[in-house]
Amino acid sequence: MKNAYLIITALVISCFSAKAQFSLSGEVNVRGEYRNGFKRPILESQDPAFFIEQRTRLYANYKMEDLEVQVDLQDVRMWGEDGIVDKDYSGSFGISQAWARYYMTSNLSMKMGRQIISYDNQRMFGGLEWAMQGLRHDALLFMYEDTLGLKIHVGGAFNQNPTTGGEPVRLTGTYYPSFTGNGPYHATGNYKHMEYAYLNKKFSAASLSLYLINDARQYGLEDSVANRQSYGLMGMKKLGGLTLNAEGFYQGGKMGLSDLSAYMFSLSGTAKTSITPLTIGYDYLSGQDTSSEKATAFAPLFGTNHALYGFMDYFYVGNGHLGGLQDIYLKTKFKVGKGALLGHLHYFLTAADVMDGAGATIDKGLGTEVDLVYVRKLGASGTLKVGYSQMFATDSMETVKGITSETASINNWAWVQLIFKPKFI
Repeated sequence: MKNAYLIITALVISCFSAKAQFSLSGEVNVRGEYRNGFKRPILESQDPAFFIEQRTRLYANYKMEDLEVQVDLQDVRMWGEDGIVDKDYSGSFGISQAWARYYMTSNLSMKMGRQIISYDNQRMFGGLEWAMQGLRHDALLFMYEDTLGLKIHVGGAFNQNPTTGGEPVRLTGTYYPSFTGNGPYHATGNYKHMEYAYLNKKFSAASLSLYLINDARQYGLEDSVANRQSYGLMGMKKLGGLTLNAEGFYQGGKMGLSDLSAYMFSLSGTAKTSITPLTIGYDYLSGQDTSSEKATAFAPLFGTNHALYGFMDYFYVGNGHLGGLQDIYLKTKFKVGKGALLGHLHYFLTAADVMDGAGATIDKGLGTEVDLVYVRKLGASGTLKVGYSQMFATDSMETVKGITSETASINNWAWVQLIFKPKFI
């Protein structure tokens, strides 16, 4: 038996030779939230909510000369979701990522499996790591990346739902029903298939990205598939202490039975000052034109919208916004003691004309949001985050959110988060 243990130990050690690397790390992420008007104004008749949510992950990565494999196990749960003595497990345990990347050459590789697809500022593709469950794709990617700053990714995905049939060998249809009652175009609805190409070129003081995306959604029977195309450019240029960013996207194709014609653009500038960097920007996302037969509301697809349109998630996070959005924002960050304080100020307006219940056009101003987040490192593997946000909503906000009852005078959100990411091996 002793010799068997020695043999097994020798085999394990051989895996960690100079030609192979193995790493094992973890994450314990706990966030407590006080919600008093999160995502939408709270009614006078409603009480604020408080809960604690936890994400626990185990990350395993194996690298050799021409192959890399990543497997991440994940448990997501609300504290109290399971009883202190309970045989019925209620948490969400499963795979966060499970992919293999094969290097055909030093520059060209193929990556397949469940994975994060994230680019640039995560406007169109993001990992959504703020949400405990994250955002993942079951996809196949071909990736070209060289040392001169050129990156070309081409990917695709095809989704099937085994609940529509028996065993996979008996699945004769291709229907993929939406996971939500809001339809396949809702933010949490899945696509039937998706194809995209991404090109990024980095220069000494600039970068340019090109996006070509097609996502197909089923809205009816098996053959009722609507293909939506998104085309876009992102550019960045540094001019001394000033960084300029510009981006624009157009969406065409179909949304259900309707032709689609929507767009968005964003302009921002970040200036380094003697105290703190200062960012001023403007985002415009088209809304539904009620006089048009086409669908004209822009959808940010698979982006991390929480990071872009206010931390209180009033827009494009698990909720649609047919009125479109204009976002005028100011962002900065200060050093405070051993940590840093991040501050964002947003002024929101609709992009399209929105009618109230009486058929009158409402004022476009939706409200002002203030976001504050304090971040501090805890030892070598920990991070403390404390956040507070407040929304000063207008009557127009209540209209676009479909609220007809009396709302509270204060809408705010506070949270505390502890994250530990130890490295085991």
